[in-house]
Amino acid sequence: MRGLLVSTMFLGLLLSGCGAAETGGAAGPADRGAPTADAGADAVLSPATPGGGANAFNPYLHERLPNTRLMSAEAAQMLGKLGAHTQSIEGEAAYRAHWRQELYPVVFGDPRAPHEILVLLDFSAPQSEKVWQAVVEAGRSLSPQQCKIVVFGNSRENYGTDLLGLAIWISYSRPGQAMPYLSYALERWNAVKAEQKHSGGVKPFTNEYDATAKATDFPIHYGYLTKLRPPVPAKDELAVAKYCYDAGNVNMYQTVQLCRYYGVKSLPAVVADGKVLGQVSARAIVNAVK
Repeated sequence: MRGLLVSTMFLGLLLSGCGAAETGGAAGPADRGAPTADAGADAVLSPATPGGGANAFNPYLHERLPNTRLMSAEAAQMLGKLGAHTQSIEGEAAYRAHWRQELYPVVFGDPRAPHEILVLLDFSAPQSEKVWQAVVEAGRSLSPQQCKIVVFGNSRENYGTDLLGLAIWISYSRPGQAMPYLSYALERWNAVKAEQKHSGGVKPFTNEYDATAKATDFPIHYGYLTKLRPPVPAKDELAVAKYCYDAGNVNMYQTVQLCRYYGVKSLPAVVADGKVLGQVSARAIVNAVK
């Protein structure tokens, strides 16, 4: 019974995050991937908010993380009378074995490194590939003891959830291979879109089979399972794929939280040591964390 209750409460948290990602009507070219229409300084923050800057959402350094979706004072009082407490993503996700990696997927560096690069991706935004390439290039000049790269995703096309979830799984199951995977996934996403456009059949990537150009193509994340070292055994592929969807949803909720907290208006975006970069380049990233 407790597991069912926790799952139900957790689902509520995720749905509230999804709702925030879809407010504000249809997105135009300038705001494609916008996580919320009202993200910014008017977000309500919990008393436990560290106050901005680097590592505010780092569960390896904080027991309580910022919460931008608190209930009203009246609702909190009512909850207290029922003997309950305010929900938090770290509390609701704690039953998951790899909840820290899902809330804060470190793909480069030590999770406790003082400097931090947060990469917020939208797979459905073509420019995400270029932003990620700048991050990869910057990583070649960074010390993993001094700086970490953390990835978040909130794709307007649902299949992006699965792809980000696989990056999370790789980050702890195949250390050191998450960054090459993300390079492949983002490049392949755009390539399939281009192939579909050429053949006159572009469609939203709602599931893995939408993200194929030909009937003989493997879905993006299934195709990459055999490229890992060691590759994922065929008997484990379904379990890994199911995990990817669940983990991607946990991360998606945190992406919405980060966007509100730091005032990020559209994705992709890079936040270096608590500051949103206006122009993303390898040089700008490295300079921001010096």
